[in-house]
Amino acid sequence: MPPPPQDGLGQIRTLLDCENALAFAHARAWAAQLILERRSTQILVVADTPAQNRAVNQRLETALQRLDAHYRLTDPIAIRSAPPRASAVPMD
Repeated sequence: MPPPPQDGLGQIRTLLDCENALAFAHARAWAAQLILERRSTQILVVADTPAQNRAVNQRLETALQRLDAHYRLTDPIAIRSAPPRASAVPMD
């Protein structure tokens, strides 16, 4: 689907900025970024939980529905940190 109109993207960007700031202020692991591409617009969300029924998700979906934007949710993907590397210890 083509990206929503530019004025709509401003509303979404403002919402994401506010939600990012709110999460930071409350020390929650939640961050979102608007990714503009030629044929689509994506919103990347990184959170501490795979739950997609949080209030922030509902606010974002409501904003998208107001814009009459076609969207779909993808399944959450766990991001695991790499195991710590063994540090080099000098040998005598």
